[in-house]
Amino acid sequence: MSLHPCSWIAAFPKRRVEENLGYGPGRLAEGYFILLLKQRLEPQDFIFEGTTLRSGGKLGLPGATRAEDDKRQKVHDQILAERGVAGYLALQRAALVGIRLEGHERIAKVLPTTGHDDAMAPSAQYPMGGGGLQWRLVRKCAFLVAAYVDADDTAFTRDDVISLKEGGADAYDRRARLARFLAKA
Repeated sequence: MSLHPCSWIAAFPKRRVEENLGYGPGRLAEGYFILLLKQRLEPQDFIFEGTTLRSGGKLGLPGATRAEDDKRQKVHDQILAERGVAGYLALQRAALVGIRLEGHERIAKVLPTTGHDDAMAPSAQYPMGGGGLQWRLVRKCAFLVAAYVDADDTAFTRDDVISLKEGGADAYDRRARLARFLAKA
């Protein structure tokens, strides 16, 4: 499960979320859920996966085939080789210092209703994203299903229905409403 700061997800139409997170065009077309981490993480809870500039927690761009993609070195392995176990742990501890359970930089997960397609080339399914940090959970953690965004870019929360579509004099205010909700949910 790749995790991202909430600010990379919240207040954007689905195409922009795809671009930020490195999902292929149309991956979120049928909708997606926004999950928010509800517990503090410890260093042993996650590993580093680099940024959304590269998919799958690996160095370099995604491969045109699964075999080509499997040859890419994992970010986790590179950090361990460069820093050792103690250095990796120190980096994890440092990363956790700024993590809060509320706010715009809280940890979030996008869960597409359209699943992974083993037949699709990694380079098409997970192209280069916008550069947000990615972590992968290595144990189960508690999440809140905070919102569902449907195929029409309408977000449904427990308290509100919010259009995330671009355009209109109130477009910023609508999207900011969802961002504020996710920061406090």
